[in-house]
Amino acid sequence: MSDSDIKRKIVFIQKKFQIRSIVTVVGIIAISGFLSAILLYFLLSSELSTELQVAHQQIQNTWDNLAPAIIFGNIVTVLVTSIVAAIAVLYQSHKIAGPMYRLQTICNEVSRGNYNPVSSLRKADQLAALAKAFEEMLAALRKKDNQQEKRIDEARMIVGSILEQSESENQKQLLSDLQSKLDEVINRP
Repeated sequence: MSDSDIKRKIVFIQKKFQIRSIVTVVGIIAISGFLSAILLYFLLSSELSTELQVAHQQIQNTWDNLAPAIIFGNIVTVLVTSIVAAIAVLYQSHKIAGPMYRLQTICNEVSRGNYNPVSSLRKADQLAALAKAFEEMLAALRKKDNQQEKRIDEARMIVGSILEQSESENQKQLLSDLQSKLDEVINRP
């Protein structure tokens, strides 16, 4: 299955994680824009104050025209950058939230006894190494489970042959109970 075959249709996979990431990045951008506006204001006002002594009226007109442009420019910059950053964080978070969601789904399947869940992470997703380790762990569990089933089958066959040769009713009952318990272990949910 190629990366183009695996497309996520849900944008918010883990809403709290993704929204927190977006709010953090947008907050940082907003604070930096606000600090930038304050810095420009103080830098320009001190420079304008010095010039004010020479050409008071001309500078006042320049400041009156320049201040709204600076403030409006910063607001627009912060808004546009915040929107772009929010979209970038949202789609970048898919590379983490998506695999986390998939691994949670696999864990649920394994907890129900399915050691063969289908894993479909994209190459660009983060946590690929964790997913690979998880698949290796599942392979080891499958192998161990198969070995246990084989041993239990062998024990059932031994119990069955002893049961056939047994003459005591008490011994037959005990062996039959043992065989039932082995059947329960094999046919576990």
